[in-house]
Amino acid sequence: MTLRRTASALHSLNIFYKVDIVVFCEGGESLSYENAIIASRTDGTLDSLYWESVIGFYQIDKTYHVKSVGSKSTLKRLAEDVRDRNISTVSICMDADYERILGDNCHGPRVAWTMGYSWENDVVSPPVLENIISMFLGNGAASAAAIENCRERILRMGTGLSRWTEIDISLCARGRSGIFDREKPLAAIDMTDPPTARQDALSQRLTMAGYQRRPKRVVSVQPDDVGVVCFGKMISRALYHAILAALRSVSAVRLDYEVFMRIAISETLRAVAAGILPNHLAHIQSQRGAFI
Repeated sequence: MTLRRTASALHSLNIFYKVDIVVFCEGGESLSYENAIIASRTDGTLDSLYWESVIGFYQIDKTYHVKSVGSKSTLKRLAEDVRDRNISTVSICMDADYERILGDNCHGPRVAWTMGYSWENDVVSPPVLENIISMFLGNGAASAAAIENCRERILRMGTGLSRWTEIDISLCARGRSGIFDREKPLAAIDMTDPPTARQDALSQRLTMAGYQRRPKRVVSVQPDDVGVVCFGKMISRALYHAILAALRSVSAVRLDYEVFMRIAISETLRAVAAGILPNHLAHIQSQRGAFI
């Protein structure tokens, strides 16, 4: 199949799925451009659940099928064809990573972006984490103690990771591998006391990258911004373990990561609808045009 024929198939992909719009997002198995648009279902990922939830929030009178393709490079190629061919039946959803910060993101009227580094960042805000604690422990003294425990952990995470997030951005801006290991997201976190950063391990990784001192700063990151700006898979997993530690300081709670993230997605959209997360609301509303 040639690139031209493959790109042309985008025009009619919605007919196969019997929907108005097909939405491509990250998550799941990494697919090539050609495999991404053949008629095979690759939905059911946490990424697709997040974007389905966002689309549902808009209450647009259209039907959608959300399809995970894994690869960011594949999504960019799809976005270019959707833009260049003026296709109105396909939307593209991307994690912002550092691209929006650095001003080199892929543009197009049918491209939607996360507010933070990735959708994982967007669903683990402190109000949502506190709501999750209350869901498990109620609203009494035990819950209040666990919430305070969680707040202390989040503050420690921001303080410990702000400098390293700046370094990660600087390295990525230079086309280098980041300071945070993308294959092992928790390698930078002290798992005996999450989400504390492993300062020695990060310093060693910087030295291995060829730097005796930090590279020139590209963007300033404040501790309060780490949860939004920093590598999302690391942040969400670190905060999951922090929440688990806070909960277990009170009760023997069982909660796996995927269930935690599903709850976080649901609670985030509920909080957005209730006006509890005004920045999230403003961002989500700004992306609505990509799905019309």
